[in-house]
Order: sequence, then C-alpha cells, then structure tokens
Amino acid sequence: MLNIGLGEIAALSAALVWACSTIIYKRFSHTLSPFELNVSKGVMASAMMCIALLLLQDNALPSHANAWLWLIASGIVGIAIGDSAYFAALRNIGPARTLVIESLAPAIAGILNIIILGTYLNTVAWFGIAITTVGVILAIKPHHTLPILDKQKYTLGVAFALIAASCQAAGMVMSKAGMGDEATSSLWAAMIRLLSGTLAVAILVAFFKQHSISKAIKLKGISNKKWLFIAVFFGTFIGLWLQLGAVKHTDPAVAQTILATAPLMVMTLAFIKKEAITRNMIIGGLLALFGVGVLLSA
Repeated sequence: MLNIGLGEIAALSAALVWACSTIIYKRFSHTLSPFELNVSKGVMASAMMCIALLLLQDNALPSHANAWLWLIASGIVGIAIGDSAYFAALRNIGPARTLVIESLAPAIAGILNIIILGTYLNTVAWFGIAITTVGVILAIKPHHTLPILDKQKYTLGVAFALIAASCQAAGMVMSKAGMGDEATSSLWAAMIRLLSGTLAVAILVAFFKQHSISKAIKLKGISNKKWLFIAVFFGTFIGLWLQLGAVKHTDPAVAQTILATAPLMVMTLAFIKKEAITRNMIIGGLLALFGVGVLLSA
C-alpha cells in the first residue's frame, strides 16, 4: 500500500510545476545570464510571497534563532552556491552530463539526513531511491555520443556538478532542520530561504562586472515579460512553497527523490508536444515511476 501524505503530494506537485516552468525559462536563457535570471526570479517571487503572506495573514514565523539560521543557510547553500555550481557545470560539461550527476542528489540527501538530522530510512526506502535514480539516469542519458572534453575542463565540470548535487541535497536537509519548529509555516520558510539565497546571488552579480543587477531587476530589452512572470509564479513562487511543504511533512530524501523526477515530466510534456522520445526515455521513466512507488510503500 502506498503511503502518500501531504509531503509526497506537495513534492509531486512541485516536480510538475517545475517541469512546466523549465520549458518557459529556456526562452530567457539567451537574454539574461544565469546569475541575472536567478536574481530576477528571486526578486519577483519574493514580492509574490510578501503579498501572499499579507493576504493569508500568515504570522507563523520561526520562533527560535536556530531555525532562522538553518533556513538562511539552506538558501545560501541550496540557491546561491548550488545554483552557481550547477550553471558552472553546464558551461563546462553541458546539460547531459550535469543532469546525470545531479541524479545523485537523493542519495546524498539520505546520507546528509543521517549526519545532520540523525534520521534513518529503511532498506525498502533506499531501494526505491536507488531504482528511481537509475531510472532518471537512464531516461536523461543522451542517445548520441557526447563530444570529448579537455581533461581539465571535464574534471572541473564534474566537480561543479557534484557540488551542485550536494548543495541541493544539503539545502533540503537544512530546510527540514529549520522547520523542526512545527509552528513555522512552509510559506515563511520558503520566503526566508529565497530571500537569503537571492541576496547572496545579488552580491555575486554586483561583484562580477559582466553581470548587471539593474538589468535583472528592470528587465530592460527583455521581450515577452509575461511569460517570465508566469514561469516565476508557478516555478519559483508556487514551486518553492510546495517544496518546503514537502520537506515539512516528509523525509528530505523522499522529497528529493520525488523532485528528481521533474526531468521525466519535461519528457512527458515533450511527448504531448509530439517531440522525439527515445526508448531509453520510456524505459527509464517507467523504472523511475516504479522506484517512486517502492519508496512511497516503504
């Protein structure tokens, strides 16, 4: 019998909205640098969260200093450092290799879960994580031979991808530690995490002269801004809110494993749009789906 609670439903929903928003975000990858896009979506989503907090009259802030520190740290580690390392990996080894390494995030989350929170998953749950990870790797594995890279560039790219996967997992576990106080709402947790991460990225943008905070905020020369707004609303505002809701109500490793299926949902959308789908995508997707089922039955 599947053990599906609020956390698992939130994680599945977050994976779905992220899959949809990813397709939209691709439109702006050539007009804004990764850092600028990160700041832009962070500022917009933070404003949306402020409005939501006022409308919902949500005053369930963290009541302990430790909770604040964990959530701020999770934003800096997961959003600022993790995203920056992810973008660096993309530049050095490309999306195919990066996504394969990123698939290690659920297993890393499980290990960090033990180290930071002292929480252990049972053998069946670990089996489900392993099957899901293998399925995602198989599905996103390129069906053509990748170009040979310079050894130094390849080593650097792999290192950045491992840092990104580790930071993504660490951010989830840190968020769980920060939400140990049951009074803290997932919206406030998402707000604190997003603000801290966006501020850290903004400092990086200000430091590197080739990026512009003004362009990131004012979006000068950017067309189809409404699509960026839609992507931020669903992918960052709703998606991060759902992610923190998942972390609050279930184990971080479980949430991370379900979130890792987002690329499979992108492939499903591509299939609906009648784009090319390979045999590996289908087999890997079914295997990952079976893995999630095993995980939820643990």
